[in-house]
Amino acid sequence: MICKFCSSKRVVKKGKVLGKQFYECKSCNHRFVDNGSFVKMRVESRIIAHALDLYYEGLSVRKVSRQIEHIFGFKVSQVTIWKWIVKYSKLVSEFLSTLKPELSGDWHVDETVIKAKGEQKWFWEVIDKETRYLVSSHLSGERTIEEVVKLFTECMKSSKERPKKIVTDGLWAYEKGFNKVFYSRYKEKRVEHIKNAGIRSRLTNNLVERLHGTIKDRTKPARGLKATAKTVLDGWVIHYNFVRPHGYLKGKTPAEASGIPTKGWHELIQQAIVHNVKKEKKPLQQTIPIEVKVRV
Repeated sequence: MICKFCSSKRVVKKGKVLGKQFYECKSCNHRFVDNGSFVKMRVESRIIAHALDLYYEGLSVRKVSRQIEHIFGFKVSQVTIWKWIVKYSKLVSEFLSTLKPELSGDWHVDETVIKAKGEQKWFWEVIDKETRYLVSSHLSGERTIEEVVKLFTECMKSSKERPKKIVTDGLWAYEKGFNKVFYSRYKEKRVEHIKNAGIRSRLTNNLVERLHGTIKDRTKPARGLKATAKTVLDGWVIHYNFVRPHGYLKGKTPAEASGIPTKGWHELIQQAIVHNVKKEKKPLQQTIPIEVKVRV
């Protein structure tokens, strides 16, 4: 028996309620029922994980609901599935921000147009060439220097080391944004910037263009992203890095190629829950003796 809150094995039986066996974890002191579900959920964890998998593979929420009923014989509303998608995409995204993948340092950057809340938005992507790991992504309303700076700054937070080379197209904002984030007087810290990558150039950004096709396939059944656009796009990035096997990587996920063995929504969600419990766990307050002076 493993604790669903902290994954500890220090679990003991703690009586029954209405015929259900309760357990208590000696590590985090949580009580729970072993019903195969995530924390504070009644539905089996495998059903929730499968729903997220189907959605990020390109199915609409309506079709995901039909597939869940067909596979598991369990009826679930579209609203409930959407709540699962938003809740666990956000939870896992926060957890993964603490991980640092091992990358080759050869990064390719590009942007594409998607619709969010009926408006045209720019979705920026930075991908590592050798591992195919999506280092960072960014959603913005315009293509400016400030947006490029935000994108590159997030990349530096996600990576263990500075990149060796960054490949971009000829967009003027890339050069200015690149200099603001990566410029260095020291030779050992310099990052090479290769511009004007495209059809007429010797070096192309084809791997990012293929990535654009994948994200557009996801947004088509969504009929335009709504208020939760960033959360859903973050979830898509998670699915791309940690769930989908890549042909170039011989069946591995980009995360596996980057030294992170975690794979699949079920494992990601459980690890995110454990991380969240440990983060919120407060140390016990120590009682400090107070010296009291008594007048005689």
